[in-house]
Amino acid sequence: MLHLTDLSKSFGTQVILDGASLHVRPGMRLGLVGPNGAGKTTLLRIIAGETSLDEGEINARKGLRLGFLPQEIEEIADHGVLEEVLASYGEVLRMELRLKELGDRIASAYNGGVDAPRVGADDPDALLHEMGVLQTDFEAAGGYELESRAQTILRGMGFTDADFYRPIEELSGGWRMRVALSRLLMEQPDLLLLDEPSNHLDLESLIWLEEFLLDWSGALIVIAHDRYFLNRIVTHVVELDRGVLDLYTGDYDSFEGEKRQRHEALVSSAKNQQREIESAESFIKRFRAKNTKAKQVQQKMKQLEKLERIDAPTLDRKRISFRFPQPGRTGRVVVELEGVRKAYGDNIVYRRLDLVVERGEKIALVGPNGAGKSTLLKLLAGVIRPDGGQLRLGHNVRREYFAQHQLDVLDADLSVLKTMEECAARVDKLQLVRGYLGAFLFTGDDVDKKVSVLSGGEKARLTLARMLLDPAGLLLLDEPTNHLDMVSRDVLTESLRQFEGSIIFISHDRYLINAIATKVIDVQGGNLTHYAGDWEYYSWKKAQPSKEVAGNAPSTPAASRSAPATPAKSTSAAKSTSAGGSGPQPTGSYRRRKEVQRRHRQVEKTIVELESRQEWLAQVLADPANMSDYELLTGASSEAAEIREQLASLYPEWEELAECSAAIDRPA
Repeated sequence: MLHLTDLSKSFGTQVILDGASLHVRPGMRLGLVGPNGAGKTTLLRIIAGETSLDEGEINARKGLRLGFLPQEIEEIADHGVLEEVLASYGEVLRMELRLKELGDRIASAYNGGVDAPRVGADDPDALLHEMGVLQTDFEAAGGYELESRAQTILRGMGFTDADFYRPIEELSGGWRMRVALSRLLMEQPDLLLLDEPSNHLDLESLIWLEEFLLDWSGALIVIAHDRYFLNRIVTHVVELDRGVLDLYTGDYDSFEGEKRQRHEALVSSAKNQQREIESAESFIKRFRAKNTKAKQVQQKMKQLEKLERIDAPTLDRKRISFRFPQPGRTGRVVVELEGVRKAYGDNIVYRRLDLVVERGEKIALVGPNGAGKSTLLKLLAGVIRPDGGQLRLGHNVRREYFAQHQLDVLDADLSVLKTMEECAARVDKLQLVRGYLGAFLFTGDDVDKKVSVLSGGEKARLTLARMLLDPAGLLLLDEPTNHLDMVSRDVLTESLRQFEGSIIFISHDRYLINAIATKVIDVQGGNLTHYAGDWEYYSWKKAQPSKEVAGNAPSTPAASRSAPATPAKSTSAAKSTSAGGSGPQPTGSYRRRKEVQRRHRQVEKTIVELESRQEWLAQVLADPANMSDYELLTGASSEAAEIREQLASLYPEWEELAECSAAIDRPA
């Protein structure tokens, strides 16, 4: 469908493409990855025809329809949201208007009668004929489903029915991007080019987009730094690095494994070649002066001249190798909300909210846009005050709040190094500054850059580095991975994994939630429902048919204090039916098989970790040296009880998933 052949593109001395080639076949879903500044966005703009090539050619199938979503929308439409999404169907909409006009003229011709047209009226037979032909064309173009389909897409993108007729100029940049994406999905191009679509979507909209793309038959090239999104969506990964495109089959995790294997094979070949070169050079040096060996020496020299040297560059992937200092020990309860009420005018977000966060908990807040996640985080951070009720911080608890707007608080005139030193001087940690900056990928001359020239991702890394330089016992993070590339996300994930304090965070990065969350709290309509586990457990539990269990009902604001992993109503009962009334039923689909097997591994891993923690807690409780530490014993006893509850629910689930996985693999 699309052939890219020997593409070359440079900006001054910066080479973006250097003889790059790629063949895109129908139905392929390609994840375009590579280091920051490699030229991924430039490549998409070249394919879309918005940027010219220096050399090479692009050959597309005749009539190929392209759809391109850039990172930023430059033009603002001067009409409503729904009208913009339908703008590409102007001809079909004109048909609809013409049909209405013809209907009015026919009615007027008969002047309300049924037997004969009134004198001087239009010829009704001609009008009826035109109307019949037009109606056939209108139906063939899907005209009757057009508006309904557009509204379905907009709802999936997070718009309410009241938003359909809002002027686009009233919307923020992120919502304008959603309108642009909705229009592209509505157009159903043969090849869709998406540049970081997840940056502008909340978690619910991102999941909807994934489901839409999984059922979509067109081809796709997408730039994304969301590992979970890539693993679900793509069939291939194409890496742009040093101006060359390399194609890999499979999802992002498969790409990482195969890339390492390719690199190891290349390194091995380079070493073998180097040994051959050294052997040939040694032969030449030894026998150059001997007439009897002159012919062989000449042959060796010609072979070396013609030899194409194997270049085995080191893998660029930087991994964090820094151990972060930990916060001081806090009380068992880190923060508590009791009977909290919060409203914005007539909009009551929380009526009577209770929540207890304990030491070491890492809680992900999820839920639809506008449910109150950010409000809850701001209440906990003290950024906004409750209208009623109380917020209590635990013993020796200090809190830090990260929000996107805080990136602008950094002093634009200071360098990266000075910004960190300013913070380090207050906490007497100047000697750690360069180690922290290196851990967050600021190396070499990067530390001398002024804040004013940093990208959004670099500012986010710098802000997070400052927070962890003097770690508080409670971190409150609002979308910490926004603007971060894949490597930076890995750095942040590892640093938060090491962190021994408490974390409450909002994120649409499900890989981050899976990596660090010990609990997921679903925020819906002012209620909190607790799930003791990671994203995989939460999504699996949500997909189960709604079932009330004694002592385990969905929590209300007043009951959200300590509810364990409670099931919520199924959002899609068709996705997971029960086996034996309580577990997932196997199906033959690849997606279902992959989901069940991944969840099985995740539950098994969680059980092993909990059992290990349980053994350690048993040792703490049995150690005579701890008998006088009442707080330690109380905390350990409480945590041990929670672990017993979690294991009691995980063991049956593990057995059901094991049976389901075996049934999937069993021949029919």
